[in-house]
Amino acid sequence: MSVGLKITPVLSLLLLLSLNGCASKAVEVANTCAQLDWYELGRRDGAEGVPNERSRKQQKECGANFTPELETMYTNGRNAGLVEYCDPKNAYEMGRGGVAYYYVCPSTVEPQFLGSYRKGQNIRALEVQNERLDEQIVELGQKLAQGGDDQQDIEEQLQDLKSKRNQNSKQLTKIISN
Repeated sequence: MSVGLKITPVLSLLLLLSLNGCASKAVEVANTCAQLDWYELGRRDGAEGVPNERSRKQQKECGANFTPELETMYTNGRNAGLVEYCDPKNAYEMGRGGVAYYYVCPSTVEPQFLGSYRKGQNIRALEVQNERLDEQIVELGQKLAQGGDDQQDIEEQLQDLKSKRNQNSKQLTKIISN
């Protein structure tokens, strides 16, 4: 029986420390959520075109500490950031850079955004194709310089590649000027 009495104070201390740890974790989450600049967090998410899942995760972590006021601040910031993100110039650069779009723009501006985004994608596709054509042209030029029995065939392939490259360049100029 004396063994039970010796363990009880130790168990009590461990229980008290673990409860204190839980309480301090709850206070830490509450403080963190209250200290965040929700407007700026929303603005950055909007400006980066981040889907709403990120904000939902943060809200879940904050739990009851995420008040309607904080949600309003986040939403206002996100909307301000989306104005920047959904600009057609940004859309063009995203498409040309191969950056994915997650359909976060409001329906009022999305058609213009998508038009610019697709234009950038088309330009990127032609530029990538031209790079491949250039590599093939160089490779065939080297084969042609080495000589061999299939010179006529290589010259025809080379002309076809140069013709395709020229067509792509004209199409690029046309797309860029529109």
